[in-house]
Amino acid sequence: MKAMPFNLWVIGVIVLLSGALTEVGGVETVVFTNTAEYSGTHDTFLRNGSAFGGGMSNFGNCSRIEVNQNTRIGLIRFDVSSLFEKYSEIDSIILRLFSQNAPAGGGVAAYRLSLANSAWREGGNCGGIVLGGNRHEATWYHLACYGGTGTPPSWASGTPGPTNAGVDYKEPALASKSNAGLAANAKFDIEFTGELTELMNDWSLATIIEGCNDRGGNPCWTTDWNWAQPAPQTSNEGILLRGLDATTHIFHSSEAADQALRPQLIVKYVPVGGDSAMVITGLTHDLIAGEVTLSWFSRSGRIYAVDFSDNFQEWVEFDDGIVAAGDSTSFTDTQVDGVSRRFYRVRDVTQL
Repeated sequence: MKAMPFNLWVIGVIVLLSGALTEVGGVETVVFTNTAEYSGTHDTFLRNGSAFGGGMSNFGNCSRIEVNQNTRIGLIRFDVSSLFEKYSEIDSIILRLFSQNAPAGGGVAAYRLSLANSAWREGGNCGGIVLGGNRHEATWYHLACYGGTGTPPSWASGTPGPTNAGVDYKEPALASKSNAGLAANAKFDIEFTGELTELMNDWSLATIIEGCNDRGGNPCWTTDWNWAQPAPQTSNEGILLRGLDATTHIFHSSEAADQALRPQLIVKYVPVGGDSAMVITGLTHDLIAGEVTLSWFSRSGRIYAVDFSDNFQEWVEFDDGIVAAGDSTSFTDTQVDGVSRRFYRVRDVTQL
């Protein structure tokens, strides 16, 4: 049987969403990682031990971040203030780390620090005891060293190390990831879950002060920062990294010599005014199978509907329960035999 001529139209310059025509837009991506243009990543790790066994040492200027369950706790924070008022919704957030040692087992969980612990500073040492150094450096025993002027404030729990769940850091975890199959220098992606827009609302409000640095060489995060004690809180408290067991993971830090191995915060967001935007990206016709497949730019977790029309007036719904699993979603029309032309449209029905 000879195949009939088949003309395809896809509404690629407009999409029908919630009953209204909307101009095509898309999800934008920004990557925060320390470069010559951006230096807003601050990270350190805290080491359990006595004053002369690492507990009073600062590791903010190390090229590594060591993380396990009880003796190595990682801290990391990104300046995301450039996103303030640029988004209507946060689509996804991924913390991308790069492994140094690629341990065979275990895993890492990422938690949001409590606001009471938000005044931590990276510091300027890579090991070495911090006693009266006036450097405002986080160690296992305290948030910052205040120059030997008295007992420095401890973590929120009042105990060494920010290890008290629900007090020092918030539960549940933003995400966790197994180390299975990891290779040295390979990326280790921790994709956050939960109320991502709310999280970014808090973090993007916290701006640094140009030209202002603390005594560890790190940016001042709030307008009321001064040398009075204690250091002020900021809504960008940052992330705590903790191992799932005793396995020690060693990641490259923001001081890594190879810029490509420095930590990254990858944020995908819907720009202001583009809340319902998406793009139909492909349309293929398989003459042998008698099928048409269309694909579109999607957002993970959103629900889409696909309709067709053979006259661009009356529309028939194929499916209204297509759940996107990632940035691209597709649908195949197997009912094209005998059809000479067909129009397609995709609707985001998540909020309907």
